[in-house]
Amino acid sequence: MQRRKHGPKVQTKFEIQQLETEEQSSEAEASNIYNMFTDSLLLILEELVSFCNLSCSIFSSGSDIEDKVLPSSVRGKLGGPSQRRLSISLTTAVLQATISVKAVAYIYAWCAQHRTGILLNSAFTAVWKFFCNTITSPTCNSESEAEVRIAAYEALAPALKALVSVLAPQILVLFMENSKSLQPAIEGEPWLDTLVLSFLQNINNLLAVGFMVRTRRAVLLNWKWVILESLLSIPSYSFGSKLQQEDGSFFFSDAALINIFTDTVESLENAGEGSVLPILRSIRLALELFASRRLSLVVSRFTGVDSQMIWRLVHSSWILHSSCNKRRVAHIAALLSSVLHPSLFSDGDMHDADNEPGPLKWFVEKLLEEGTKSPRTIRLAALHLTGLLLSNPTTIKYYIKELKLLTLYGSVAFDEDFEAELSENDDARTEVTLLTKIQDSELTEAFINTELYARVCVANLFYKLADLTNRSGSSTGDKASQSALESGKLFLLELLDTVLNDKELAKELYKKYSAIHRRKIRAWQMICVLSQFVDDDIVEEVTQCLQIALYRNNLPSVRQYLETFAINIYMKFPSLVAEQLVPLLRDYDMRPQALSSYVFIAANVILHASKDIQLRHLDELLPPILPLLTSHHHSLRGFTQVLLHQVLRNFFPSLDSKSSEIIPLEKRCFEDLKLYLAKNSDCMRLRASMEGYLDAYNPKTCVTPAGIFVSRVEEIGFECVPTSLMEQVINFLNDVREDLRCSMAKDIVTIKNESLNMAAGSGSTEEVSSACEEKLELPKDAHLDFQKKITFSKHEKPDLGSSSLLCKGEVYKQLLEMEKEDDLLDQLWKSRSLAMERIRGNRQHIILVASLIDRIPNLAGLARTCEVFKTQGLAVADAKIVQDKQFQLISVTAEKWVPVIEVPVNSVKQFLEKKKREGFSILGLEQTANSVPLDQYIYPKKTVLVLGREKEGIPVDIIHVLDACIEIPQLGVVRSLNVHVSGAIALWEYTRQQRL
Repeated sequence: MQRRKHGPKVQTKFEIQQLETEEQSSEAEASNIYNMFTDSLLLILEELVSFCNLSCSIFSSGSDIEDKVLPSSVRGKLGGPSQRRLSISLTTAVLQATISVKAVAYIYAWCAQHRTGILLNSAFTAVWKFFCNTITSPTCNSESEAEVRIAAYEALAPALKALVSVLAPQILVLFMENSKSLQPAIEGEPWLDTLVLSFLQNINNLLAVGFMVRTRRAVLLNWKWVILESLLSIPSYSFGSKLQQEDGSFFFSDAALINIFTDTVESLENAGEGSVLPILRSIRLALELFASRRLSLVVSRFTGVDSQMIWRLVHSSWILHSSCNKRRVAHIAALLSSVLHPSLFSDGDMHDADNEPGPLKWFVEKLLEEGTKSPRTIRLAALHLTGLLLSNPTTIKYYIKELKLLTLYGSVAFDEDFEAELSENDDARTEVTLLTKIQDSELTEAFINTELYARVCVANLFYKLADLTNRSGSSTGDKASQSALESGKLFLLELLDTVLNDKELAKELYKKYSAIHRRKIRAWQMICVLSQFVDDDIVEEVTQCLQIALYRNNLPSVRQYLETFAINIYMKFPSLVAEQLVPLLRDYDMRPQALSSYVFIAANVILHASKDIQLRHLDELLPPILPLLTSHHHSLRGFTQVLLHQVLRNFFPSLDSKSSEIIPLEKRCFEDLKLYLAKNSDCMRLRASMEGYLDAYNPKTCVTPAGIFVSRVEEIGFECVPTSLMEQVINFLNDVREDLRCSMAKDIVTIKNESLNMAAGSGSTEEVSSACEEKLELPKDAHLDFQKKITFSKHEKPDLGSSSLLCKGEVYKQLLEMEKEDDLLDQLWKSRSLAMERIRGNRQHIILVASLIDRIPNLAGLARTCEVFKTQGLAVADAKIVQDKQFQLISVTAEKWVPVIEVPVNSVKQFLEKKKREGFSILGLEQTANSVPLDQYIYPKKTVLVLGREKEGIPVDIIHVLDACIEIPQLGVVRSLNVHVSGAIALWEYTRQQRL
């Protein structure tokens, strides 16, 4: 009872021993049952062997088989996994033989796998005898004989595969000894040559006879490649099990391997769906055998399998892949691991041959080009290709274009069939595991079925190469490290050149979440990963590119990657802080967006620099940052406040140690500044909206694949882009601004109401009761209306009796006062309208016709020029162009003041003729044989000036309508000016003449 009170029952040593004894007895009992089951199988196997030897005689009966023509209703509908063209009785015998061979092989394989040390020579001999009889049988003379031979190969394929899968030393010995029964072995000749060559010759002869229909030939071809794959797997199982031959000879001769390789490549182009995997696996096994014999290091030095043979391989493989209607995972993976074999990939001639793409380079280009339409193809290709490049860094220089394509690639985010094939199809899982992968990558499983996977693979590749550059040791390692470093530099400079000079990626005006926005994100994410490759020889070029990119307009989601890259560069090269970063921070006329980025860079360089140089960076960077607290740009000011508080919070205690160097006034200023930033309610609210962003930000981890991608695995979102600090500041300030607007609107309503009440009170000499005042209510938005209305509270109706006459009179007085106010407002509005009409009417009598121009920047610039010189109008092809965001950005509201006339291109001629009838002179700004120099031409007062297209100028049919052509005298070599510049010069000359 006490034991129950104090806790659970404690087992004694005797009880523990008893439990262990019971467990051991349970295990022994299970082992006995297992052995009994195996013994039963062995007994069954002996009986099956006898039955198999008896039933397999049907396959060697030869001419005894009757070639009986069956009615069409029976033909092709009898027995087994494939439709047979035999009589019922013969089909039964064939099925018995086929099933017995498979059963013997399967049971033998299971027993050999689970009961080591037992010898089952009779079972092996039965299967081997069947194998020999099948591959040495004579040529058939009828369709029935051919059908029986197909059935024999149908039984042989799974039986041989089962035997090879459990290859053990004793089974290998049995293989070698029994192979001599086919043909006496020649001394020194590889022992598998006779087996494979006899099999290929026999089955090819069978395929060559004309007795089989096309569908039955396809079935036989399937069994051919399955059997060949099993035979070629014998060496790989031997090497994998560390089985060694006593005489040390190879399994295959050169001639046999070349024969096998040629046969498979020739059959690849027209392979059926069932044959694709075995053929590709046979090619892969053959290449592995060449590699084991050191033939694939420089393939072209050996006879037979040379570069031309590899060209045939890639061409046939590409035709096979492009002709498939369904891109199956297993087939794509097998194609990649077979054609892009590691033994071939290490050969430089496979990638570049006399400055032309080699066979593997050609195949990769084709595959990735097609892969842009097949997401699973490009994902698996990225997985395999990056794994191969990591193993062979010297080959990366040949694939810079392909790596850039993978970096910028984006497609369908999810493929349900891909997931289903990997989970349900054993072949798919097996083939994907055989692809060359980057080892120890935690991102492979997470991203393999997302659009990010291609660039995740590339990021992992260069991250691993960066580790390789830090290794030292053997000369081989040093060579690989040097190749990795040079490859990283080459790819970094290529990407920087792309983001600066590519027509799309260099754009400064683009929509959020657009294709350009996504490509910019992808490029700069990869550039961040490549920051580790910046070295002394390229750092100047890199920082120049970086400064250009930082000065350009970009969305905050893009700029955060530029800033992270810059921080890592300045941390890696501390001397550049004083040389470059400090002068940039003192360029106070820089764009606020760029200056904000440099503030962020400087603050994080101080926060994350090594301890020995942090104080030096603080002394260099803090003085140019402080004046930005007074910036008129609200975003820059708020951004600087957040960052400066972070710096002061972390480093102000360290300033005390230098108190002797800092005068007390400066110290007090810093203390008060820190106190203000820490205690001010607005600053506190701003920092609270950051949600600890700065504390969690680490520029060193943000340039790793894990830092860029892993944090968003569960919810990928937009390109794995976190919200930037600048976006958070802008959102906070917008919210504050909106609150301020609402507050100001309420204040304006209150002031208007009070003013109205005061005016009503001062205009009356009589005393008005408070009850009457309460009965007058103004609408909430009264300050926005020109007509002021008075409504009574629904609970208080006006008293129309004699006792309320005084109140009624006051109401009438207030209404009269409000009518007077309405009259004043109407007069003010009319006077303003008349003034605007005078402004519009006081325009120069010149109309600029720009209907032939189609580029928005030129049209927007002309609109701005027309407004500056007060032209009578600007004619464009489509008046809706003024609503374009780019147009409005360049025109700077000019479209609101200059009259815009819509004149479509096909109506320009009619418009000019109409203006000519109205008394206008029609001029064209064009270089013709009769053009008058601009400085020698006297403009008529009423002028229509026509501008031509950007390249072609004014069409001939419109030139015939013109009264004259004028041209701008030119002294340089260039033929013409920009159309906007030309129009501005012509308008100024007209204005100058009119002013005189």
